[in-house]
Amino acid sequence: MRSVDDSSPKYAAVLRVLLTWKQLPESDVARMLRNYFLVTNDFREMEEQGLLTLAFVGDEYIIAPTLFGKLWLEQYDTGGQKHGT
Repeated sequence: MRSVDDSSPKYAAVLRVLLTWKQLPESDVARMLRNYFLVTNDFREMEEQGLLTLAFVGDEYIIAPTLFGKLWLEQYDTGGQKHGT
């Protein structure tokens, strides 16, 4: 049996933090959500899926949710998101 890596809980946690703070540096998001062990590639993957935006400012990325990310989280929280993104 093959295991399936469902990133939805991790994505939802990131988006919840961003909805509260509007935008944050990558290091702050990773620090707030230590139990998920977030790295830059996780955020890049979320950006590729349209859930957030990354903007390099100073020496790190600033992360902000997109409208699609907000809608995805709303659907996820109401149980509409069953498998992946």
